[in-house]
Amino acid sequence: METKIEYSRSIMNKLNLAILLTVILACISCKKDPLSIKSTSSTFESATTSHWKDQKLSMMVHLGPYAMLGGMYQGQPVTKGYSEQIMAHAAIPPAEYQAMALNFNPVQFSADSIAQLARRGGFRSVIFTAKHHDGFNMFDTKQSDFSIASTPFKRDILKEMSDACHAAGLGFGVYFSLIDWNAKEGATTISSHNADTIAPALHAANLLQVRELCSNYGDLSEIWFDMGSLTLQQSKEIRDLVKSLQPDCMIGGRIGNGQGDFIVSPDNVNGDMKYETPWQSVNSIYDNTWGYRSWQPIGNAKAKAVEHLGKMIKTVYLGGNYMLNIGPKGDGSIQDFEKQVIEYIGSWIDAGNAEAIYDTRPLPGGDKSWGGLTYNHGNIYAHVMSTPDEGKILLYGLNNIVTGAVGMVTPFTELGISKSGATYTFDLGLAPLQFDPSTSFKIQYEGDLDMVPARVTSTNTQNVYELNYTHANLGWSTDGSNYYATAPSLVSMSWDISAPKEIPYDITLFYTQQEKDKVLNLKINEHIEQIDLSKYKTFRHADQSFAAIPSNIFTQGPYTGLNMASQIGALSWAVPGAPWGPEGKLWDEVYNLEQGQYINRKLEPMQTYYYLMNILASTPTSYIFAFGSDDAFMAWLNGRLLYSTGYPVPNNVVFLDLPLEGESNTLIIKHLNVKGDFKTFFSQKIDQIHFEKPAEYTTLMPKKLNHIELTLANPSNPHENMGTPNIKIIISERKNK
Repeated sequence: METKIEYSRSIMNKLNLAILLTVILACISCKKDPLSIKSTSSTFESATTSHWKDQKLSMMVHLGPYAMLGGMYQGQPVTKGYSEQIMAHAAIPPAEYQAMALNFNPVQFSADSIAQLARRGGFRSVIFTAKHHDGFNMFDTKQSDFSIASTPFKRDILKEMSDACHAAGLGFGVYFSLIDWNAKEGATTISSHNADTIAPALHAANLLQVRELCSNYGDLSEIWFDMGSLTLQQSKEIRDLVKSLQPDCMIGGRIGNGQGDFIVSPDNVNGDMKYETPWQSVNSIYDNTWGYRSWQPIGNAKAKAVEHLGKMIKTVYLGGNYMLNIGPKGDGSIQDFEKQVIEYIGSWIDAGNAEAIYDTRPLPGGDKSWGGLTYNHGNIYAHVMSTPDEGKILLYGLNNIVTGAVGMVTPFTELGISKSGATYTFDLGLAPLQFDPSTSFKIQYEGDLDMVPARVTSTNTQNVYELNYTHANLGWSTDGSNYYATAPSLVSMSWDISAPKEIPYDITLFYTQQEKDKVLNLKINEHIEQIDLSKYKTFRHADQSFAAIPSNIFTQGPYTGLNMASQIGALSWAVPGAPWGPEGKLWDEVYNLEQGQYINRKLEPMQTYYYLMNILASTPTSYIFAFGSDDAFMAWLNGRLLYSTGYPVPNNVVFLDLPLEGESNTLIIKHLNVKGDFKTFFSQKIDQIHFEKPAEYTTLMPKKLNHIELTLANPSNPHENMGTPNIKIIISERKNK
């Protein structure tokens, strides 16, 4: 008979720590979803989503009164932080800053010049700062006198920019800071992180200004919200307002709480990210500022352009859009260096590379050691950023007939083509290769793209298909309550299984208490079945004769700022006693800690700690551990990301069925202190229980590849985390046929 308790907040508030630990270690908890979010009234699907993904390249423009200071205060360079936030970093008194700002007079500003520069650079849209953290409004708002209309300049810069972009055939969008250091009511207190809560009065003012922006500046291609920690209700109210006035406007992910149409990378961070949802890599020409800085070392314009072209190409073949920022001077003029960088980017695109960039999608499995591959109907584009092995491009699994392969810039060299089995080989031969940043080639094929999946699952030694997290194709987004807590969120798991026999099969889902309240869609080829995991058939109590032996716990931190930004992917190898992490810190042992005992750390808000534990296993096996996680949380086993959540949830417990390798295993836990009251614990002393749920639909296509996919049945938004790291699907031949 099953033993269970309700692990609710009300009980938690009544139990003292001793009772709590007894409950955790002796019983199996009824696991609640990390965040209960009801669906927003506005849709996340728009006819413009595909159009937005086609654009690939956008320009952001940071201009405001901070540009008058040029990163200088009282005759000295302000080296701390971004120059557009100089009010905070130089501790300029608000009254002094306000007086300075109201003398802003960018007489050299020309919206047409910026729009035409964007066109020459190959950019498809311009995103302009309507309001930054200093609260100064670059548009004629009726909600505040702290605006461009109150300066000697008086003109509505945002209106001029909107008109110029639309006249030039460019998309136009706005940047809008959700925090405001100079608001009349509810002003945000200057902090070290800018991820501050939004007071009701400021939220009300933000809504009024968002209404103005959506009503008075023509069609908006996107609104790029920034910073603050909004409540779910605040994020939804802003989203619903935007969509009610501008249904086709794309909303940036920094609105928080999963309410954006596209996700946004951390500032100037370009990793090996590949997301299932629309995403944007956001970069400034200089990594250390977005606003104008008079003392900024500039270097060589071509080298800087090649640097950003390389980042842009990688972003495109990984499926994202690239945004690049410029920061005009205080008089409104564009810096010559930034103009040269933008124009070099445009010249490279115009040299014959445009077709390989715009209106393309990432080729499945197209991330290569030498570069990457994009495609559109009838064409595959190879972005060669370093010489491939033996001077040959290998393309596995393309079933289409290839009709040609040629360089995209002069001298348009034709490539040698051969095929062996499922692999095409394209011999670069004497084709000239230039890596500033890449050489583009076009491979032409007939018909609709038809490729064999790069990963195909076969039966194991027990003659069954075992589909689990480790072998899945994982579809990612990001989600979280603010910029720092945004963490990878798993939105789909899929597998392609090799040709089954022409016999009946049983398909069964196995899972733990972590997944027990989920409702999933199980897609088998084109058939979708809804699976309610709370209505399981039975459960199995695993043999506990095996003992996973954890080591002592080690920790390092705190980390702050961008070090908190979470990325998909493996962590580097770590061992106690060796430097590790972005700052090369040593691991410190946590002494006198027992399983189930809370680890208390006096963290500042928006700081994070890592924890390391070695786990010994005599043979490869799986073992369920429980982790206390009342805040944003990530876990890696042997370098592989297993689980993450970007939301603080009081008294939350995460159950992870760790797939342990024989001998030593390294578990790393990352805790982010979002809400300011940090605590955590771990325990292996829990019952090893797995639940079992058979699928009703079990029809597989014999002798063909079959596609199996799991997603949430009713996600509140496209970024909502499945939270299913332990789920496993077993497909076995039906007995007693």
